[in-house]
Amino acid sequence: MSLVFDTSILISIERGEQQTINKLRELSKSYPSPPQLTFVSFFEYLTGLKIRKSKSFDDNLKFLKNFNVLHTTPSTAEILSDLKVEYDKKGMTLPLADLLSASIVIENNFILVTKDKDFDKIGELKKIIL
Repeated sequence: MSLVFDTSILISIERGEQQTINKLRELSKSYPSPPQLTFVSFFEYLTGLKIRKSKSFDDNLKFLKNFNVLHTTPSTAEILSDLKVEYDKKGMTLPLADLLSASIVIENNFILVTKDKDFDKIGELKKIIL
């Protein structure tokens, strides 16, 4: 089974947050496959880089492009619509970007690694919240 890093993890790595980096090293022992990204996280992180226009833009872009990016399929849309309807009925408004990322991870039977506690609300999602 493979891990999928959420945008919050990419930001934490960029900032050099040692606690997160240590936990990711620990996880890599149990999950040796290279971590992946959803296209949503790729987009969000890239957008942040462009807005900040940091001196390390090229290095961060190179880092980002090292990841395999998971894309949507018609099955993703089915999972997404099921999640949206289910959580809307429960009165739980979740960001569409989060639901979309969750749908991609669920479809591929992977595990999302995140620091975003909103993902904890999505019961169908396998996740590790740091």
